[in-house]
Amino acid sequence: MIDFKVGIIGAGKIAGIVADTLNQLPQFVPYAIGSRDIDKANEFGDKYNIEKRYGSYEELINDPEVELVYVATPHSEHYANAKMCLEAGKHVLVEKAFSYDSVTTAELITMSEEKKLFCGEAMWIRFLPMYKMLMQQIEQGVIGRVTGITCSLGYDLRTKERILKPELAGGVLLDLGVYPLNLVSMIFGNEPMTITSSCAKLETGVDGQCTVQMNYKGAKCATFFCTMMYKPDNNAIIYGDRGYIEIDNINNPETFRIYHGDHNMVFEARKPERQISGYEYEFIAARDAIIVGASQCPDMMHEDTLKVMRMCDGLRRTWGVKFPMDAEIPAKTQE
Repeated sequence: MIDFKVGIIGAGKIAGIVADTLNQLPQFVPYAIGSRDIDKANEFGDKYNIEKRYGSYEELINDPEVELVYVATPHSEHYANAKMCLEAGKHVLVEKAFSYDSVTTAELITMSEEKKLFCGEAMWIRFLPMYKMLMQQIEQGVIGRVTGITCSLGYDLRTKERILKPELAGGVLLDLGVYPLNLVSMIFGNEPMTITSSCAKLETGVDGQCTVQMNYKGAKCATFFCTMMYKPDNNAIIYGDRGYIEIDNINNPETFRIYHGDHNMVFEARKPERQISGYEYEFIAARDAIIVGASQCPDMMHEDTLKVMRMCDGLRRTWGVKFPMDAEIPAKTQE
């Protein structure tokens, strides 16, 4: 099979992980890199053995050889970058969070469906084999009826400009909070009855730490904590009426263990030894969708992306965390 050619716009840390992953992934190639700085594009291209280097995103998007564009720019730019790709007839995979709000998210989704172009969110936990195995265990009733989830996720990101600035759609929610929101949604669905929360803001006005509790029908609830101030355990526990599951490192599980009610471990799974970075699975899914002419992946449906973004809108509104571009959004759409 001919190599599937991927173009990357944005030449930061995540873009580097993506390029390194694609270099090791059979039948894929990181074909082009686009940056606003041609010197940075050339440096990135040399480091990751990328053939085409462009000093603008537009040049990369207009390269007829590029089959899929990966958007690896700050959150504030995802909407404009992805829209540019779709307008040029390019399939696009967008780094999480998909955009900075649900209005722009809905616009991109509608555009991709109308143009019959693939447009997906690179929410990698939805594609990881570890989570697929975990979901199978839950669906088979190994821990009984699941009614509770707790988790934490954080890193010290206080020196990261893109996280500190409102104009870059910064804050812990869009950078890290989307992971537990997706994990909870995978298990309980996208329709919480109530969401309560608290937030500690940084001096720049973005959310530095947050605690969120979500309640669902059937007396189900989930609580998570996110921070950009330090690294907590980054683990999760899923509780059922016959036992519980412990997950080590929720945004790329190293292991998960299943215990029955007497606290005896009955099953343990470890991350696949052949896993490259974990990003490879979303690219395989995107290519498969493109081949069959689908605008979305079964593992990360447009509806899921949109509903999680609406939750983020509601949380930010509750906290009074605003981005400069929010002024363009009617309040009634932020539900």
